[in-house]
Amino acid sequence: MRGQILAQPSVLRALLAPRDDIGRIVGRLMGKARWLWAVGHGDSYFAAVAASAGFQRFSPIRFAALLAQEALAYPPDGTEGPGLVIAVSMSGGVGQTVAAAAAARARGARVLVVTNTPTSRLADLADETIALGIPEPVSFLSGTATYTASVVVLLLIAVGLGGNADALAQLRHAVEVLQDATGSETGAREWTLIYSAAPIWYFLGMGPHMATAHYGSAKLAEVADAVGIAHETEEFFHEHHWVVRPDHPVVVLTQDAPSRDRGERAVAHLRELNVPVCLVGSAPVAEGAGYLPVPAVADWCAPIVGAVPMQWIAYWLGRAKGLDPDHRTHLIHDPRYTVSRRYR
Repeated sequence: MRGQILAQPSVLRALLAPRDDIGRIVGRLMGKARWLWAVGHGDSYFAAVAASAGFQRFSPIRFAALLAQEALAYPPDGTEGPGLVIAVSMSGGVGQTVAAAAAARARGARVLVVTNTPTSRLADLADETIALGIPEPVSFLSGTATYTASVVVLLLIAVGLGGNADALAQLRHAVEVLQDATGSETGAREWTLIYSAAPIWYFLGMGPHMATAHYGSAKLAEVADAVGIAHETEEFFHEHHWVVRPDHPVVVLTQDAPSRDRGERAVAHLRELNVPVCLVGSAPVAEGAGYLPVPAVADWCAPIVGAVPMQWIAYWLGRAKGLDPDHRTHLIHDPRYTVSRRYR
């Protein structure tokens, strides 16, 4: 896992090179499409949500990021005409994503697959496939480079639909400064080791950072065998605030002006309760809190750099608990894993 985290800058730079090819693929598929979905589960769904701000800003047609099961069972209204479904799955074998893609085709939509496995059940359903081509040196890795790569590809699609040279430059900048984000490892390790015995972790985000909060909580479950709970920042104070304790670390994403303002007030609130808080952003906004710096980027690109501290927290928490995040051997023979393979 650590090698994959550190490899992300070069992996994502390589994805920018074929952006014209991606644009041509999307151009062929869009046609007269009047609606656009991105569907998936797990990291693939988080990537779709993370890219939503880009689609909302640049797409000329209505966009929705949907859990594949929800798209299959409860398709949104207004999707009877021609449309495009972007089905995201690194394995290409997630059952509900495959089913959602098949249902979309049956309704007359075109299907674009984003995957790291171009020979898969999902790819067989595709009108076009974007293969990430990311090497995975060992099996059963937790998604790191595949996640940020999925976000970048989706944002390239969004920019291609209605962006301009400035938008592409902002996306390119976010990829170029990702190397600086990997430097948050030392701070993440030091802060995480202090709270390695914590029974629950909270991850708070708002707006374009909400997906990063969910991604962070998922990584804790996958590689550290720990409970992470994601919340919208304000909503946390209406729900789990009532059960948070001084041994529950809270990570707050503060990567733009609105989230920094809310984060400052969140720190003051939680510190009065002696709850430990760590901020992830481009500038420290409050005393009495940990701070993991990430480069300043456009808000719609923020999930690219914000993902890296989430990865480091999960990695070093797993190490502190005596687990092996680089291979996840603690899960390979666990019933939770073996049973899940039969029901996905």
